[in-house]
Amino acid sequence: MRRQRASDRSVKEPRLSRTYPPVHLAPGDWQRALRRQFGRDQTFVLENRGDQPFFSEFRVANPQSKASYRVTIRGLNAGDNYCSCPDYATNELGTCKHIEFVLARLEKKRGAKAAFARGWRPAFSEIYLRNDG
Repeated sequence: MRRQRASDRSVKEPRLSRTYPPVHLAPGDWQRALRRQFGRDQTFVLENRGDQPFFSEFRVANPQSKASYRVTIRGLNAGDNYCSCPDYATNELGTCKHIEFVLARLEKKRGAKAAFARGWRPAFSEIYLRNDG
């Protein structure tokens, strides 16, 4: 008999309604969770445009709409990253489906957990506006 590994027993997050907010989530948390859920379900095309495997600049393309966006990954928290899409520019949530798609793909790569625990260490100074709402 095969033993179950801890990863086999992991519980999937419940699907969130797009129209009815859950009672246990604040509206902003609900909207971030919706983008995480939707982004992780997508079949976008991902291309790393930088030199680093995790903290880098990526191109995310939607084969259906032919649209593509630039995503910059700097961490796991809302507001750490950037996307050139209109939703990110206006939602004040600090995330979008494109960022969540990239994070989902990166989290599956070998060394991701350690890299994100260490955090982003830039080779040079960088100034950017943080979108914390």
